[in-house]
Amino acid sequence: MNLLTTTRRRVATAAVTVALVGVSVAGALAAQASGATGVVNTKGDPGPALTVRQKPTAASAAIGSRADGARVTITCQTYGQSVTGTYGTSTVWDRLKSGGYVSDAYVRTGSDGLVAPLCAGTPTPEQGTPSARVKAVIAAATSMTGRYPYSWGGGNAYGPTKGICCSPSGIDDRNTVGFDCSGLMEYAFHQGARVRLSSTSRSQYADGPRVPTSRLRAGDMVFWSDSTKSASRIHHVALYVGDGKVVEADRVSGPDIRVRAFSTSETGVMPYVVRPVS
Repeated sequence: MNLLTTTRRRVATAAVTVALVGVSVAGALAAQASGATGVVNTKGDPGPALTVRQKPTAASAAIGSRADGARVTITCQTYGQSVTGTYGTSTVWDRLKSGGYVSDAYVRTGSDGLVAPLCAGTPTPEQGTPSARVKAVIAAATSMTGRYPYSWGGGNAYGPTKGICCSPSGIDDRNTVGFDCSGLMEYAFHQGARVRLSSTSRSQYADGPRVPTSRLRAGDMVFWSDSTKSASRIHHVALYVGDGKVVEADRVSGPDIRVRAFSTSETGVMPYVVRPVS
């Protein structure tokens, strides 16, 4: 591996009755236990009551209702069945403080985006079938799982390489052939789509269009920083493969190159993902 392209990488090993689901939380109040509020609007004067569902889908059991114009308290938001309502078409459902879900398409929260934390275990929305190039990128990355160890500074567009010395914890990987987090991304995007990325997780945050993490889809690169979520403190990157999972290279117990469950609410997840390939 060329030394100029390997002196890099991570800095520490360290998101009629209308069907409803409900909870919105104003960004500035997201951390407060009381949550935020929204107003039910089902069209009409007044409109029909909004059904509160047990789960974020119109097919789920009804467990209550809220009158048109009622104010609701939202504790968190999740993704579920697409619903077209007063405020357009949305896959976002709001979990209500009193329990159950209502479609955000019928709740005025003051924002077209997420206004509350994602509910625990929230799956990210899949936006159509991944393109052939995206599928190839994912295949390239996952083909390395379980085959090589993590190696600080290891890996590039062409495959695994020896790493460098030394990691923040002092580990010398000059004799370890494998990948670090950004090296695996270089390999996946070059092999799958002939896209060349830069060689560190921080610099890769600028490699391609940025998209809000709330619009995450397969083929996007996800980044981690410290609690400040500052771009200058990014220390890890992984590839979102869909179905609430990422593939990554990390120095962990078990296979260092692995596919694992992922949540956008993990500590340090950056507010934007990078989408080099559509």
